[in-house]
Amino acid sequence: MPKHIINWSEKTAVITGGGSGIGKATAIALAKKGATVHVVDLHPARLAALTDELPSDVTNVYVHTVDVTSPEQLGQLANDIQGNIDILINCAGILHQGKLATTPNRDLHQVLNVNLWGAIYSIKAFLPKLRARQIKGCQTESGQRRKHCQGSHIINIASIAGLISSPEMALYNTSKAALLGLTESLSVELAADNIQVSAVCPGSIKTNLGRDGRFSSDSTVSRVVHNSIRNGASPTLVAQDIIQVIERSSLFKLSCVEWFWQVLWLCKRLFPALYPKLSSIIYYRVIAKGLANCLLMPTKQTRQWL
Repeated sequence: MPKHIINWSEKTAVITGGGSGIGKATAIALAKKGATVHVVDLHPARLAALTDELPSDVTNVYVHTVDVTSPEQLGQLANDIQGNIDILINCAGILHQGKLATTPNRDLHQVLNVNLWGAIYSIKAFLPKLRARQIKGCQTESGQRRKHCQGSHIINIASIAGLISSPEMALYNTSKAALLGLTESLSVELAADNIQVSAVCPGSIKTNLGRDGRFSSDSTVSRVVHNSIRNGASPTLVAQDIIQVIERSSLFKLSCVEWFWQVLWLCKRLFPALYPKLSSIIYYRVIAKGLANCLLMPTKQTRQWL
């Protein structure tokens, strides 16, 4: 798709989960481009660390301690932010590993509340401001909207786990697959409002997910997940892809996804009937036997070919 020329100094963005990882990297990248950035996070210490990390000449970042699972707090924040909002990026998320049968119900609710409901609540809270924004130069003399004029943008940070499901990751896979369904539906529903809705699906990224995630067992899968995060790509690479999605108004983008996940996704699309058997072989004969370490190489060296 053609690349839009964006005057970032006129843009206002809200980023949930922006105190660390992908959200933090994206906040810094947008701020350096000149956008006004409102960073939302549950942890005040992370927000303080973010402000300390910003260059002294960057004064266009505002931090807010807000729980994305609270529609009341999000609604209040939307009211407090002056003016309209151009970009909403839903980054807040929790990683979960463990078999469903042994996962406590409190973990079930917490993961879905943050990963799925947090995004839904955020979209609902900020949608009036995303709709109300006025774009200079988008109106013709007769008052009609010009074709191909870029409107506001919602970006949901999903995951390759939303496309490729794996055992002992059912809860996390479900939350990310639901985000993809939400994105696809809203992309049609909000098109008349000139609101682009997109999903970015990263692979393994070096974030706090491994440290802060919910791990229900010390199984081989748990060790593989921890290793893949340690060997993952930099969040700054995903931030670059997020900016590219905004500039090109893309619906969907993989970001820093390891080659073997790309192969599996391609197999799933081409041979859907055979995929469950292939996935079972990989789980029981490769991962469960501890033979997956050879695949866990830094993703920054992985060529994105899908």
